[in-house]
Amino acid sequence: MEIEQTVVTKLKLTELDALDPVSVFIEDYEPGRGKITFECYGKSWSYYWGGMSGKGVAEFFLSCDVCYLTNCLWDHSLPKTELDYDGIQLSVRKWVIESRRDYLIDKSTARFLYDESDWSIHAPQHTYDDWTCPYYLDDDTFEDMCFLHEQDVPEKSTSDYVYLKRIIKAIQEAFSQLSKKETD
Repeated sequence: MEIEQTVVTKLKLTELDALDPVSVFIEDYEPGRGKITFECYGKSWSYYWGGMSGKGVAEFFLSCDVCYLTNCLWDHSLPKTELDYDGIQLSVRKWVIESRRDYLIDKSTARFLYDESDWSIHAPQHTYDDWTCPYYLDDDTFEDMCFLHEQDVPEKSTSDYVYLKRIIKAIQEAFSQLSKKETD
């Protein structure tokens, strides 16, 4: 067995806006190669970069786009997006207004569709499911409303994905403050 000791820099970020304390571990193996590990509220993320153009981990992390870093650190067995049921209402209402202007639906149908308070109960639970017909429409009328069959349910980032992005932004801000202190 071979044992090697390395130098690790640990940063503890506290008093963050709407985030628990974050512990950041930076391990620079050599210029251009290193690893970052960070933990927040019992969850941890880690990534190794073998080619950072001679930069250290902190400098490289600071120079990268948040979306790139999130993609590197994200557990790809988990979904990044989920169906946005709040966005369905806006999509349907927009379609109703356009369809009424184009005389594709009559006034009473437009009023019923526009006033529907919760389209999420009719929306597919998965992208491959079908929409369900509201009780006040007959199946033929609903089938004629081809917009729903062509309408994708809007998606949004999952709360865990947004959470990771917020942590990454906080770490980048910490690295930025540290680099300013070093240059002063």
